[in-house]
Amino acid sequence: MNNGSLLGQVLGGVFGQAMSRRGMGGMGGGLGSGMGGGLGGLGGIGGIGMGSVLGGMLGGGRRGGLGGNRTALLLMLLPLAMHWVQRNGGVGAVLDRFKQKGYDSHAKSWVDTGENEALDDKTVEQVVGRDDLRQMAEKLGVPEQHVAQAFAEIMPQMVDKLSPGGRVPPEADDVLHEGRQVLEKEIEDVHSRDTATTRRA
Repeated sequence: MNNGSLLGQVLGGVFGQAMSRRGMGGMGGGLGSGMGGGLGGLGGIGGIGMGSVLGGMLGGGRRGGLGGNRTALLLMLLPLAMHWVQRNGGVGAVLDRFKQKGYDSHAKSWVDTGENEALDDKTVEQVVGRDDLRQMAEKLGVPEQHVAQAFAEIMPQMVDKLSPGGRVPPEADDVLHEGRQVLEKEIEDVHSRDTATTRRA
């Protein structure tokens, strides 16, 4: 499974559960109603526990640093990217921000049910801003350009998973907030288990 599809699965899982709790129906490409129990209620991907998936994604990042593991970087950046959207007015406001910078077709494609138009790191620098990218890079301990490149992968899929059926629902910001909380808890749990295992070794 490549980074993009796994990223979509994780986003579909955390957002799908939040939408399900609000009676908003399936995710159209995410894990949706197929989510079972599992760590933090996230269930699994193809029968694999989500905790195991996140642990595997983070494992290489712990061993070799996030800069050497793009999948781990994407996962660790996810909550920060979600927080950035929240701090900048929510999903609708951020989409407007992209449109105002000249990326109207990009923003529309992420909401629509067709293919998502890709972003590049230069566009992210222009829309997100160097200061915010620098802060995220410092938190993760990776180069700013790596954060911009990863953010460019995350943003289209984040909006895509928040807009099932080709529209951004009124509850999108609540779903985003809940998804961020779930992800942060899962990541913290993975780190706690890893720390405990290291101490026992």
